[in-house]
Amino acid sequence: MPKIIQGWKLPPLEIRAPVMAGRSIGSNACFLKRPVSDFPVSRCPNLRFAVLAMLSGSALLCSGAQAQSSVEDRLQRLEAEVGALQKENAELRSELGREDHANAVDVVPAGKEKSLSIGGMVQTQAEFGEKGDDRFTTGHDRIYIRRARLSVAATFPEHIDFRIDLESGAATLAETSGVRAQLLNAYVNWDRFDFATIKAGQFKTPFGFEQLIGDTHLPTIERSLAGDRLTLGRQVGAQLGGSLLDKRISYAIGLFDGTGPNSNANGNDQFLWAGEVSGAVWRGVLFGADTTWTLGAGAYTSHDLGLSNQAPEFGFDSVPGGGVDNVFTGSRAAGSLGSQLHLGRWDVMAEFLRTRYRPADRLPAASVQADGWYAQAGYFVVPAVLQAIGKYETFDPDLGLSGNSTSTWTAGLNWLIKGDDLKLQLNWLQTRTDGRPGQDDRLLLRMQVIF
Repeated sequence: MPKIIQGWKLPPLEIRAPVMAGRSIGSNACFLKRPVSDFPVSRCPNLRFAVLAMLSGSALLCSGAQAQSSVEDRLQRLEAEVGALQKENAELRSELGREDHANAVDVVPAGKEKSLSIGGMVQTQAEFGEKGDDRFTTGHDRIYIRRARLSVAATFPEHIDFRIDLESGAATLAETSGVRAQLLNAYVNWDRFDFATIKAGQFKTPFGFEQLIGDTHLPTIERSLAGDRLTLGRQVGAQLGGSLLDKRISYAIGLFDGTGPNSNANGNDQFLWAGEVSGAVWRGVLFGADTTWTLGAGAYTSHDLGLSNQAPEFGFDSVPGGGVDNVFTGSRAAGSLGSQLHLGRWDVMAEFLRTRYRPADRLPAASVQADGWYAQAGYFVVPAVLQAIGKYETFDPDLGLSGNSTSTWTAGLNWLIKGDDLKLQLNWLQTRTDGRPGQDDRLLLRMQVIF
């Protein structure tokens, strides 16, 4: 049995001490060839030192090996993580198209805005067939840039945002040359409260549902003739708007110069007032599909002096006895009523508009009343990808005269390759105009890219 030596319990161990030329290494050296337990430590002090050294060395070797293994594992993990980050960075640069542009310059906001975005869109259009309604100058086949737009928008932490849109391309369906870029939208918006937002600058007036749909989101290639002739488009002014009752009701009311876009003049001291209100009458599930039914109404009133570029169908003339110059002076008031229904794959909408003009010179009459309406249905044959469109519209520029109305049937397809960001549209228009024999058939094609 092993003996206990000063608190140490040692198993039998044989240690061979070195011998040098028959002499002991030191006066305290022990030359052993017997079990250590047979000797008391007091007789061999170097024995305790030797045992402790061997035990400590073994522990250090073990801990060193474990530490070395741990460091190597950590290095391997770090190398793997760095490799994954490098791969992800290369993929991102490839997606951004910068893998071959090592010296590319990053665009960063120079002001205090929270975010800044730059984008735009291009709409290329082709037309074939006969003339169609009076917005088209001739029946010539053509390919042209309908719209090319650059946009800058930013938001500030103080609940303020702004937007600027510059547009080139044909601002009209009439044939024109010398196309140049012009300011489309430029406004500042304060939206601290959902129920009361303030917008000031140049933007669309709140009148006419179809007119307020963005150019890139229209179900048909062009708006209805009545929507173009009886609404106000963009004006310079200020507007108060918002949403109520958990966004079930929305409203907007504003005052504007009334002289059209890109103008800093007002023909007199009076403003054009316009407003629109709409609300979700019912939301729920019908025939197993999500359904929303919305109603809306709008109105505007204005007193104008020398308002130019009015539609030729109205016959306004500021100089009696001369050629019709399409300049209007007088008062006008209008109203609209519309409804929209979303039912699963179906999107249906209809709108009625009426405007009363009172020319100061009573040309072509003391009062001219014009109206028009449309009804449209769209169905997604392939959900979110392929949509079929059908539409009927009519427009009468003067209800006091007979035989001057225009009606159009439209059949079309929308292929949403990547939503509205990449979209192809096809519309077949069949138009009948009083006073013209037969009908005009016209094919419209459009390719749209938003970036």
